[in-house]
Amino acid sequence: LRAATTLRAATTLRAATTLRTTSRRGQSSTAAAPLRYFSAWFCPFAHRATLALEHHRQAVPYEWEESLGWEQRAPTGDEDFEATERSDWWYHWKSPALLAANPKGMVPTLLDPATNRAVTESIVCIQFIDELAAANGSTAPPLLPTDPFERAAARVAAEQVNKSVTSGYYQALVRTDAAERADGFAKVLDGLRAFTRESRGHFWGGDSLGLVDCVLLPYAYRLYALEHYRGFAVPASGEGGVWERYQAWLSRATSLPYVAPTLPERERYLRHVAKYAEGKARSKVGNAVRRGAAAHDYDDTLDDDAAHAQGVK
Repeated sequence: LRAATTLRAATTLRAATTLRTTSRRGQSSTAAAPLRYFSAWFCPFAHRATLALEHHRQAVPYEWEESLGWEQRAPTGDEDFEATERSDWWYHWKSPALLAANPKGMVPTLLDPATNRAVTESIVCIQFIDELAAANGSTAPPLLPTDPFERAAARVAAEQVNKSVTSGYYQALVRTDAAERADGFAKVLDGLRAFTRESRGHFWGGDSLGLVDCVLLPYAYRLYALEHYRGFAVPASGEGGVWERYQAWLSRATSLPYVAPTLPERERYLRHVAKYAEGKARSKVGNAVRRGAAAHDYDDTLDDDAAHAQGVK
């Protein structure tokens, strides 16, 4: 209980600090009320929306609300498992405001305070922000191509990144079988190869950050976690220059002036993700991967915290 109370207090403090910082950073000259942005500093899914918001920060004002934390809950006695299986499990704490805006409790969630309409799902949020920015007269390059065929190709590539790199990352991190972990990392490498070979400039779609880059970058940046916990490292060179080009893209993207401040501090993130590496995190994504599903195929019912607390498999 003390751990849960302390963690919620710390989360509130971090949220207040982040909100003050991001409110200034995300301000624009438009008169529109800022979007309420329910996020979490550690979440790579939410990081995708953060990149889009920062890319269009002059046209899409927003206020960050830190909305996820971690807490340890005492067993209730109703669980369908041995007490030793969960003595130090960690569950997501979700802010009441997030749950009011999105009952599924997932980040990113964007809320229009004037109408109470919400937008969810990370890839959808990127496209929504890009469309809203265009309507608001953004001078930043669009995140999606203007040509309909190229837009379709970008959406397909973004989904492929989600299925290969994102799901492979969690498979390598969460699964306990060594062969399954290695298979997960192989999926990551396959996704990085495809992304690099399809890229047509400094970034996936040309000379500026785009949809596919925003989908990949939060995971590409965090791959040091797999090296730290599993010993899996992305090659620095080889395969006809593929890995040199990939590493150059990663360095270029993370060095962008509006991207660099969004990157979580390495040691802090490693402490966070240890919960997944050690099998203690009870989140929807973690629960899905533990039961053998891909991270992108988590089920809101089967993988809900409450369902797993009651022994649903």
